[in-house]
Amino acid sequence: MKKTVLTGVIVAVSSLAAPINLVPYANLTGTQLITFEDVAGGGAPGTSYNGIFQSGRTAFAERFLGQMLGVNGLTDVLSGAPTGSLSLQAGAPGQNLNVFDDGTGLNVLNGLGPAGFPNFDALGEGAIALLFDFDQSEFGFRVVGGDGGSAFLSFFRRNGTLIESITVSNLSDTFYGFSRDGGLNDIAGISLYSDDDGGIAFDDLRHNVAGVPEPGTLALLGLGLGALAFRHRLRKR
Repeated sequence: MKKTVLTGVIVAVSSLAAPINLVPYANLTGTQLITFEDVAGGGAPGTSYNGIFQSGRTAFAERFLGQMLGVNGLTDVLSGAPTGSLSLQAGAPGQNLNVFDDGTGLNVLNGLGPAGFPNFDALGEGAIALLFDFDQSEFGFRVVGGDGGSAFLSFFRRNGTLIESITVSNLSDTFYGFSRDGGLNDIAGISLYSDDDGGIAFDDLRHNVAGVPEPGTLALLGLGLGALAFRHRLRKR
């Protein structure tokens, strides 16, 4: 699968639509928002999470099972592909994920690099993988601490196959949005890492599919609607 390099908020990469398109965050239609206010953070260096953790309806860890973790100086680098169906794999203790207050009272998520928690050189230098409960067609986030570096994202289907790998360059403290060509709901997971100097964090992760009712829930809903209709007919007699 080809890799696409994107600079700025929106560009035209070719006359043919890419599998994943970079779009203005404000154009995303999804209303599902992950702010990490439902997990512990605190002032920097914040709270270290050594295992897989959940925020909203999404699970987070360092990478997917099958991906290889490398190191470039103080920064994590991901390579390889997931094996089989997407499954999260946590990093080494103190080198997985971290949540801290960015100084404005808001929690932000970041990966912990090889320097390890609570070393400040680890903050924002680690890889992150996220696994949705339900397949998505849109995704977006706010970058915190962007300083002109690049972020490397890979979008995967639930069976572990790659949709596309994208490089977003010239990072700044702004919002980024991504949409699946044709509106296909097949984005099950995303992995990312960055070479931005000093590391970056993420907040306001937006996606569009909240979930679908279980079959039993649909059946109960149908019974409930049927009962309401029956009561309505009784009132009209």
